[in-house]
Amino acid sequence: MGMGRKFTMAAATGALAFAGVAATGGTAFAGTNGQQIVIRDETHQVASIKIDGLDQQGRPAHACLATPGYETRFGGWWWRDSMHFSKWTDRTCGQSGGRWLGSQDEWVPAWMAPDRGDWYYIGIFKNDS
Repeated sequence: MGMGRKFTMAAATGALAFAGVAATGGTAFAGTNGQQIVIRDETHQVASIKIDGLDQQGRPAHACLATPGYETRFGGWWWRDSMHFSKWTDRTCGQSGGRWLGSQDEWVPAWMAPDRGDWYYIGIFKNDS
């Protein structure tokens, strides 16, 4: 196979891969239609959060996510607008006998300036119990 044909095949493969990702609509583009969140646990007690909110398309979304450290990034989960989460002492949102630490409401902007990226920080500064 000649060098020109190899280049054409590589370009076509790349274009198809890009078209496949763009057609799925499963992720937001940086800062334009929802944000990935970062939880900062200033209390050092929260081991998981149960989230009820809206995804990048504005549809209801729910998740239980472990927060193993002081700062936990949730890549691949895109949130926007109103968000409610419950805080737990176990990694399974109470399913393994953890204690409920209270809840918190947050607002995640659907759009942020491109220079701010697509990570939105949420701080936990106190727990109810």
